[in-house]
Amino acid sequence: MAKILVIDDSEDIRLLLREALQSAGHSVVEAADGEEGIRSYREHCPDLVMTDIVMPNKEGLETIMELRRESPALKIIAMSGGTRGMVISFLPAAKKLGADYTLPKPFNLTEMLAIVDDALGLARH
Repeated sequence: MAKILVIDDSEDIRLLLREALQSAGHSVVEAADGEEGIRSYREHCPDLVMTDIVMPNKEGLETIMELRRESPALKIIAMSGGTRGMVISFLPAAKKLGADYTLPKPFNLTEMLAIVDDALGLARH
């Protein structure tokens, strides 16, 4: 179906998303931080990018802004559970800076797949 780039510094989150997205018929490209994510975007030209916000090297807000500059039509889902030990949500800022959708962590897979389908313009069965 679609090629999706998942950018998250948590290997566990990348694994969870990869398995769920592949089981829904999508192909998945992974990156562990924003710098790697930008390189992967340029190399693989995905249909959709799902990015965490709090990451090393290049955080998600900066990644979203750079992706939006390069590809205004790209669909972007921002994911975040705040910062370690703090209850601050970066998702409203992500939306203002160019994310089309936001997904607070923790999330359930049904909710995540519904947002992915909506972003891709697919109807849920």
